[in-house]
Amino acid sequence: MKHLSRIIVVLIFCFCTHSISVAEEPKQVSGIYPHLAMFNDEAECGTGAVVFWADRLWAITYGPHSPHGSSDKLYEITPELRQIIRTESVGGTHANRLIHQESKQLIIGTYLIDEQRNVRVVSPKIMPGRLTATARHLTDPKNKVYFTTMEEGLYEVDVNSLAVKGWIRDGNNIQKGYTDETFLSVLKSQLPGYHGKGSYSGQGRIVYANNGDHDKRVLTDPTIESGALAEWKPETGGDWQLVRRNQFTEVTGPGGIYGNDNPETDPIWSIGWDYRSLILMVLHNNQWTSYRLPKASHTYDGAHGWHTEWPRIRSIGEDSLLMTMHGTFWRFPKTFSPQNSAGIEPRSTYLKVIGDFCRWNDRIVCGCDDSAKSEFTNKRKVKGDLAGPGRSQSNLWFLKPEQLDHFGTKLPLVK
Repeated sequence: MKHLSRIIVVLIFCFCTHSISVAEEPKQVSGIYPHLAMFNDEAECGTGAVVFWADRLWAITYGPHSPHGSSDKLYEITPELRQIIRTESVGGTHANRLIHQESKQLIIGTYLIDEQRNVRVVSPKIMPGRLTATARHLTDPKNKVYFTTMEEGLYEVDVNSLAVKGWIRDGNNIQKGYTDETFLSVLKSQLPGYHGKGSYSGQGRIVYANNGDHDKRVLTDPTIESGALAEWKPETGGDWQLVRRNQFTEVTGPGGIYGNDNPETDPIWSIGWDYRSLILMVLHNNQWTSYRLPKASHTYDGAHGWHTEWPRIRSIGEDSLLMTMHGTFWRFPKTFSPQNSAGIEPRSTYLKVIGDFCRWNDRIVCGCDDSAKSEFTNKRKVKGDLAGPGRSQSNLWFLKPEQLDHFGTKLPLVK
């Protein structure tokens, strides 16, 4: 009986211990944790940026057209996968992120977050626009950064005081009471295209990309001229100067989210496309060089630019960077330049809209654009009577690094 009692005690202990561990493990389905779902009250709820910072994962969502704020939130996720909705949230259609090393702050959306996870906000009332990128400053990188907007706006912000200066006016109609009147006198851009997707600084300039056009024909014809790659230099000021009239999205360099270590010499990359193929542009030694790569899918092709939210080239803690573009995961060499152009390789294909991704511990976290109550304007008969969701929502997708090579068919690449 004494031995039997011991066995019973051990069994009870094991059962209780197992029950506790199961209860503490959040439910997960194919890398998605339902309790981390993010919602807003807008027609769409995409994930604009996902960044690991100060021992937490940070994410922002965006509505479809909210230059003056929205119901979207700033999310803080703990190592135990507890979701915290920050009370400082002001929303907006934002996809920008930069880690400013000198001031030790993460800039994500309109928020600046220090190492103690204190959050400050640049009000959309003084910096209106759909923020698409934040870049290192060209002349005062210790104290300032640039913000670019989806409608060609260019702002300069002091990371200490949060003072804002406008260089190029955001293209949205500025609502009364939402901006300093002096911004209304700032130059209005004449750059062709719209729907900005990225910017980066280096080699004495800011490089800016957009991937849409106001021409109504682009809604049905992807061969119509659309989008732009442009640059701006502080010594000349003025408007964006056109580099190439095609649709471009990501603009970055080997320094990624931190900015280039050697901004005068490090390359700047921009990925884009036309109706034939992907286009990779590289700025090196103040000269632009172009390359063409295959496309896995034409579903991202719309010349209006709405189907690309947001292609990235980012570090995931491997020897190569990870690039997402037109439904393909790519290996992208950190050393890519016209003098060292080997090594780009497709890994696998996927059917999803991935807004941003980062490495978090032993996994890759993708922020997605999943389910919109607007149904992404898909009202065609072939869709039948399937109803859209009552509320727009998206979630994070957690992947093991090795999964990136085992999704859809790998693209053939001529060597």
